[in-house]
Amino acid sequence: MRRLICLALSAMTLLACEDESFVPLMTPPPYTIPVLWMWVGPQDEAPPCADGQPPRWEGWMPEEPPDRCDGCACGPAACVLPSRLTTDALSCPGGGSSVSVDGGDGWDGTCAALPSPVPADELASILYDPPALSPCTPSETPEPPPVPARFVRVCAGDTDHEPPGFIACMQAGSDGTCWDGYTRHEFFEELIDDRACAPCECGPPAGGTCVAELTLYGDSACNDRMDAALSAGLGEMPCTDIRSSLPLGAVRASLVEAAPGACSPSVPAVIGPLQRREPHVVCALPET
Repeated sequence: MRRLICLALSAMTLLACEDESFVPLMTPPPYTIPVLWMWVGPQDEAPPCADGQPPRWEGWMPEEPPDRCDGCACGPAACVLPSRLTTDALSCPGGGSSVSVDGGDGWDGTCAALPSPVPADELASILYDPPALSPCTPSETPEPPPVPARFVRVCAGDTDHEPPGFIACMQAGSDGTCWDGYTRHEFFEELIDDRACAPCECGPPAGGTCVAELTLYGDSACNDRMDAALSAGLGEMPCTDIRSSLPLGAVRASLVEAAPGACSPSVPAVIGPLQRREPHVVCALPET
């Protein structure tokens, strides 16, 4: 139910009435604000301002940039020769006195002499380490994806005709808001891209087939070959009995099967900020 509240100076004079259900309209934009012309689109397609006038403002209207970089890649997980074996004075599974022989990291399997030969009466079995897959090498860190942004050119409105492709607008109020019916557009004169991609990484290697064969020699120059030849695949650590009258003086190794494995690459996140500077807000005029 509507009520009117009136103020009277006298019985014959009515000063004002107030309608309690009345909602005042928002203050319209001041018409003293000059009309501007705004163009939005690809920068290389932006038309010049009319009548040869310089732009009032130029800038960028960015969208939210992606938070993930392009995918990384991983090189193959190569087969790596084992470099260690253990001799034992007892037959498999061993348990007697033992001697460990280590060819060192990066051993390529060429003839490796033992520091001291293992006498035949102390050589009853050998435990041979299995081959392994090397870690995968990640690709170089990619660049972050480009920021999706549209170019903005704002021209003065004192023209005698409407420039093709431009829309009429007005500068927003001091608080950056627009009036009812007006469409708000915010853009920035400068975008400073301090983003980067996190380094590429590779998961653990998997798959592949690697079989290594170890050959034993009774001398340090790998001339007197023993009858025993040991082989081991991925995850295997075989123990082999040795029957020889020769001491163990040197070893050789080779990969008789080498199908590389693979690793799962990471999808790096975008790190670092996109700085937006020198903001401007304009309000597009309502269509009539």
